[in-house]
Amino acid sequence: MYARKHLRPVTARPLAFLWAALCLLLAGVAQAQGVPTGPLRVGVVVPLKVGEPLADAVAASAASGAAMAHDEFAFNAEMLGIEFAVLTREASGGEAVVAAAEELVAEGAYAIAGGFSLEEAAALAAWSAEAGVPYFNVGSSADVLRQEQCQPTAVHIEPSAAMYLDSLAGWYVRSGYRQWFFVRGTDPESSAQLQRVQRGLRERHFGARSVGDVAVEPGADLTPVVDRVRRSGADLVLLLLPADEQLRVLAALEGAGVQVEVTGYPYPEAQTRAFYAASREAAPRLGTLHRATAWEATLDAYGARELNARYRQQFGGQPMEAPAWAVYQAVKLAYEAAFFGGGTSAEQVLGYLEAETTVFDVWKGIGTTFRPWDGQLRQSLYLVKISETETDPFTLVTLVGELPAIYMPGTDPVERLDQIGDLAAASRCRR
Repeated sequence: MYARKHLRPVTARPLAFLWAALCLLLAGVAQAQGVPTGPLRVGVVVPLKVGEPLADAVAASAASGAAMAHDEFAFNAEMLGIEFAVLTREASGGEAVVAAAEELVAEGAYAIAGGFSLEEAAALAAWSAEAGVPYFNVGSSADVLRQEQCQPTAVHIEPSAAMYLDSLAGWYVRSGYRQWFFVRGTDPESSAQLQRVQRGLRERHFGARSVGDVAVEPGADLTPVVDRVRRSGADLVLLLLPADEQLRVLAALEGAGVQVEVTGYPYPEAQTRAFYAASREAAPRLGTLHRATAWEATLDAYGARELNARYRQQFGGQPMEAPAWAVYQAVKLAYEAAFFGGGTSAEQVLGYLEAETTVFDVWKGIGTTFRPWDGQLRQSLYLVKISETETDPFTLVTLVGELPAIYMPGTDPVERLDQIGDLAAASRCRR
């Protein structure tokens, strides 16, 4: 299913610092490089709201990220005498998101962002290769999209599963957690996550090891899971499950009085305040531990403070969460590619995005680039701690860590950011 979404009216809200100062420079660059003077359009496919709190939190966040990008970049383009807009459609499911993308392209979009599940992202990536339209994956971390199913027209704003899992391993092993137990789903994506994190522990972390795993069908009795965890001797349990199933397991472990560190895989639904609040409600002790995320609304360094503050101002104090950040950055990068890449053709946009000399500021403190072998955006990730008492959504979690460390002087940004994720030697992508 998909639905038409009308554009928000443009508000005169300039970007912080840089864009105001760069407008005159961009005008000269645009004229010199032949950027089209006609209307520029970027299409965003956001999820339909389905009446499920966690899924709807992702949908609302993604839609807000698109609306903020529309307001800010349309304003800046107007200062250059160029019409720019973000077109959005609401759709869920593989066929529906492709139909929405086709409609957006028919209305003038030169690039498409979307995909909040493996099914949706795989469908959009395959469609983009056939249609010759650049695609920004903003919601699926599945490694298969960067490996066997990679496409030459797809780039990935959303961190890969390998990046998330390497970050979790780095954080927890350095903190002394070396006996890992895994509760996973029965789907191929969960199995791939299990294989990747186990391989990472074996190859990168001496002394850390897997002490067992158990597969869980959705809605199944969790008594056997609790017994396996209790008998495993694990000091860390990693839940490789959808967000709603993570909540069930947390509640079961808490109810049984299990004393162990627990964290879960950061699907988009599990990187929202709605999930953090539900985690605490399901398990007041185990559900208030640490989580990994691609973005955190309380990040206040590297210009992130201004981005987060503008978002809160525009959306009534709501914190900017990972889906909003990813959609906003996809629009930003597509916008920059049209200006600095010389045009809006797939060759010009992708050529600019993937050039060795192109560096992007995504407000994570270090210039980022796309990995040429799989189209993945290099970037830092964050560790947050869910508060046991806070009720304000903004302070519901506390930012406690970042990986890799990007503040050490004299280091190569690419080398440091490639500490997490699959390197070229491990890539099965043929772009």
